[in-house]
Amino acid sequence: MSGYPDLSAAFEQFARVEAPDLDSPTYAALAAGVAGDGELLALAARRQQGQPAPNMLFGAVQYLLLRGVEHPLAGHYPILSGPEPPPGEAFPPFRAFCLEHREAVADLIASRRTQTQVVRRCTCLLPAFGLVHREAGAPLALIDVGASAGLNLNFDRYAYRYLRDGSEVLRWGREAARVELEADLRGPGTLPAPPLEIPVASRDGIDLSPIDLADPDELLWLRALIWPEHVERHAQLVDAAAELKQSPIGLHRGDASRDLSHLLERVPAEVALVVYSTIAMYQVPREGRRRLTEALEARSRERPVWRVALEGVHPPSLTLTRYRGGSGETELLARASPHGWWIEWRNP
Repeated sequence: MSGYPDLSAAFEQFARVEAPDLDSPTYAALAAGVAGDGELLALAARRQQGQPAPNMLFGAVQYLLLRGVEHPLAGHYPILSGPEPPPGEAFPPFRAFCLEHREAVADLIASRRTQTQVVRRCTCLLPAFGLVHREAGAPLALIDVGASAGLNLNFDRYAYRYLRDGSEVLRWGREAARVELEADLRGPGTLPAPPLEIPVASRDGIDLSPIDLADPDELLWLRALIWPEHVERHAQLVDAAAELKQSPIGLHRGDASRDLSHLLERVPAEVALVVYSTIAMYQVPREGRRRLTEALEARSRERPVWRVALEGVHPPSLTLTRYRGGSGETELLARASPHGWWIEWRNP
């Protein structure tokens, strides 16, 4: 363990903060075990630069289980075995699985990326997009930075329920929507009701390695990144993937920090140009984030640009930046769950 103090600290942080915050006692227990295990830390160290070691290790293991590798560890994953776990702690069989399948786990960690597609984050995007549409009075041209499979570009094809203290206070979307998303409202702020319709002129996403969900293996990897207790997210992901067949999007392979300008220039003047990201900027180096901002500022010398971001940690911030005349002004809209479970809207 002494050879990996930073990794050990990352797993300890995951066990103490991230897993409990997202209601995953399984991953909390596993992360605590990995933090003190030199062999597993060495395995996790195989991840690509910038990739979070806990997510990569846990995703690789769950991918193999979902693909059909038989092992007692599967009993601790509700999506595979139901809600009742077997007796005993999950870490011993987890450790055994990792060491028995060391090569396969290492190959996945070294070659894959965390491209988690959390459709429920659309509960945060919807009110922000509603604000932009009201301000612009025009259809939205959406560009998703770090789009993964681009499922959140279809936000308007989903149904939404916002609850306060267990009671529904706002519903939006089509009654027959395949995907229904929920979020709890916290704090005294009032979530602004989105317009009944938010027209979308175009839907484009950019990612270093965009995911083609027509490939069953790529869909399986996205499912592997879902945390063990979040069974409903598997269904949301599969249903949202099916929705792509009815509402196609444009996915572009590239480095947004260098290639975003080309997408910005293609958007017609008569629509509202909206660039957004959801828990993606942590994977972009500081210099890359600077270039992104410069691209938006440069484009805003010719036309208004809106940037919606759900970024940061403990908890993330939902912000709206309005770029005009070469500079931007950022407004904090809300604090929110990183998975869109709850929103605490900030009144103006």
